[in-house]
Parts: sequence; C-alpha cells; structure tokens
Amino acid sequence: MVDVFAHAPDAVLIVRTFRNKRFVHACNEAFQTLTGFKSERLIGLELASLPLAGTSPLWPIVERLCASLTRRNPEAFAESPFSLSEHAPLFGELHAKRMKATDDESFAMITIRDRSEHKWIEDAAYERDPFVSMLLTTAGTIVSLRSYRGPIRYDRLELSRTESSRFVVRQDRARVRDGLRELQDDRKPGEFRFTLQLFRDRFQVHSLVKPFYHGDGSFKCFAILVMDMLPVKGAFAQAAPPAGTADAAGAGRGEPTDSSYKLRLLMLEKRLSVTQLAENTNISLTTISNIRNGKIKKPQRLTAELIASQLGVAPADIWSAYR
Repeated sequence: MVDVFAHAPDAVLIVRTFRNKRFVHACNEAFQTLTGFKSERLIGLELASLPLAGTSPLWPIVERLCASLTRRNPEAFAESPFSLSEHAPLFGELHAKRMKATDDESFAMITIRDRSEHKWIEDAAYERDPFVSMLLTTAGTIVSLRSYRGPIRYDRLELSRTESSRFVVRQDRARVRDGLRELQDDRKPGEFRFTLQLFRDRFQVHSLVKPFYHGDGSFKCFAILVMDMLPVKGAFAQAAPPAGTADAAGAGRGEPTDSSYKLRLLMLEKRLSVTQLAENTNISLTTISNIRNGKIKKPQRLTAELIASQLGVAPADIWSAYR
C-alpha cells in the first residue's frame, strides 16, 4: 500500500482507525516536505497527540475528514487554511478516501495539495485589477499563467519552456535577479518595475511578487501579479501570436477563446471563490479547480449547466462546445 504513493507529487497521509482512535500509519516524502515532520516522528502516533499550532491546526482537520468517511460516503473534501509549528499558515485542498476496512480497523488516504500561492493570487485579484498572474518555479520557468483583462496572445508552451530571465531586458536582469533573491531570503513580498521582453515586443512592467515555502522551510515558488504592462512598441492586446497557436486562431475575433479565462473572470465579477462555487453546485473542489485552471477543457453538460447557472449565464457563454 505504501509503495503506491511513496513517490507521488502530492502529499499523502495514511490514517489507521482502531478502536475509535486514529493513528498515522504512513506518509510519503511529499507529505514530509509539506509539513516538515519526518516519517519516523509521526508513524504510530495518535492524531490527537500530535502538536497543535496556530488558529487552524492540520491534525483536527484530518481527524474530521476521517470521521466523515463511511461505507456509503467513502470520500470527503475540504478546502482550508492550516497551520504547522513554527511556519507560516498554508492553504490546502484536502481529499480523504476510505481505503479498506474490517470489523477491527479501517484505513483512509488523505491527499493534500498546497494551494497557498494560488489562494494569494485569487484573493489579491479580488482586491486589485491585475493584468496577468503566474508562478515562477525554482527552475526559473513560468507556469500557471492566467489573464484577467483579455486573452494571452502569445504561445503559452513557448512561454513556459523559456528560462524566465530571457524575458527581462539585459540591463535589468541583474537588478531583478538580486531583488528576487532578497525577497526569498527575507520571506517578504515586494514590487518590481522593469522592461519585459516578449519575443519582439517590449513592455514597461509593474509587478507584485511574493515568495512561498514548503512546511519544512524550503523555497517553493514565487507568485507574481503583473499590474501594468505599458507597451514600448505595439500593444499587448494587438501583438500577433505565433502562427499555428490556439490563441492565433481566435486573435482576429476580438474575444477570448480560453474558457478557463472566461470562468475566472465571471467568478471575479460575482465574487465567488472555488469553495463557494463547489458548495453551491455540489461539485467537488478538485473538479471545480481543474475546470478553473484549464485542466478540464469541456466539463460534462450537467456540470457546465450547474456552474453557469450559479454565474447567471448559459453554458455556451463559457464553453463554445455547447453553442
């Protein structure tokens, strides 16, 4: 059982219930990175005996999820902030699944996705009017690129596989690199103004940047909100996308082709969070998140209708496949 999840990218915890008490049975390496707890310190301990920290300790959340599992309801979800000893609070999606049970004992698998950086972006987008948001990985690449004022007219694949420093003009690179390193060391958010080079186009950029860390203290990524992009030559919304890309196909119509962009925009307008939308539609948090992040391009019709109804539009207004 342990081998199945030992190298999984998400944090996984196996909880054993015996005589109405719950114990840590196993955890993978990603869970140890997320929480900062070593497996040898956890395995065999009762959840109720583990140290509590902050206003939303992790272990009572896990306890409640496990308690909600039954034969008729073998899965449970939660989206919640949680705190760990000596570390800043995190924000996660938790999924509990009943694995096997006998008359004497049962097992549950708890999967945790740390969504702290996405939560920060989502909350900041409610308060501000960003141009785009993104994450900058430890490898120096851009992922999770999201637009708020219009479709992105550049090849996303090309953007994601290009080393990020190449998007900063040469004269600004050292300053931006040193500034990011200072934010990472100080563990504080900051602002940057620099000249962005996107292929043949240049922009004066104002951005907000916040570093994020795993529960063990190791650096995870930077979350970035681009507040302004003032063209030095041309305009972002008019820049020609590379031929043959999905964005190029829709560039001439003057409307976004990305359904996830439309969904995010509508959720911002209605001030609906992922959690609220999931609760209102009885659709799982994971499914809502995957649709919102573009991992699910065409949800099932009933799912699309439930989401669209909550946003006051027709499914076709979000997903062109339902026109």
